[in-house]
Amino acid sequence: MQFSKITIAISLLLSLAACGGGGSATSAPVAVKDPDPQLLIGTVGVFDVNYGQFSGVYTFLENGDFYGLHFVSGSTLAGHPHGPLTATNSTTSMEAISWANFIDDMNQVGAQESDGKFGRTFGTSVNVRISGSMGSFSASASKQKTYSTSDTKSLYKDPIAMSVMAGTYTGSMRTVGIDMPKQSVTGFVIDSSGNFTATAVNCKFAGKLVQHGATGIFDAQVDASGDSCHLKSPLKGIVTPLSVINNLPQLGVQLNSVSAVNGLHTAVFIVTKT
Repeated sequence: MQFSKITIAISLLLSLAACGGGGSATSAPVAVKDPDPQLLIGTVGVFDVNYGQFSGVYTFLENGDFYGLHFVSGSTLAGHPHGPLTATNSTTSMEAISWANFIDDMNQVGAQESDGKFGRTFGTSVNVRISGSMGSFSASASKQKTYSTSDTKSLYKDPIAMSVMAGTYTGSMRTVGIDMPKQSVTGFVIDSSGNFTATAVNCKFAGKLVQHGATGIFDAQVDASGDSCHLKSPLKGIVTPLSVINNLPQLGVQLNSVSAVNGLHTAVFIVTKT
């Protein structure tokens, strides 16, 4: 019986020592997983925003350039706000932007908003505010846009390989400045070097995609030619991947005239690889 008591006492002492000593033992710290660095907000990236009346895909570049795509009913292209923003731009210090509005005119051939303003404020989420002739709207996004709802790769920080980008795309395009309605696009082609061609709105487009730094965004400069082509060349802008599902990218090709003489021209393609 005495031996049993000693044995029990020794066992208790060993147990206390393993916990860090007599009655002041503490629980082992629980590891907290850091957020996926690819999905952190930062001050650059591609973000989904939802205003209720319409949704948007916004691209912010490190040089302050902003490119936006607006959709109604999830897929109908409604507008393209864009412009350079200063470091002091915010939701309370908005700045003038160009805003191609594709659907609010009677013939839906598109028009440039005359008083578009935009602001963005970065924090744990990106808050955005946009205003124009149709009103003022606010929204926010809490993470970077990903390849798909079931994929965690960031469209901005995880570039798509050119071998995946290359191919033939179909979709639609909208323009502003040439009195043309929405058109279908069936032969938008990107080759393995990033050269691309397309035919639409009486124009032949020829340009090249160049990766924007180490990001998933591509810079683009395009010439639009043809006897009946009324778009002013060159057109410059970016290509924003909107999704990548089963290695089939959907792209937002956002192009704008360099010269503002006789009004701004805009051409936006929303195309998906076939």
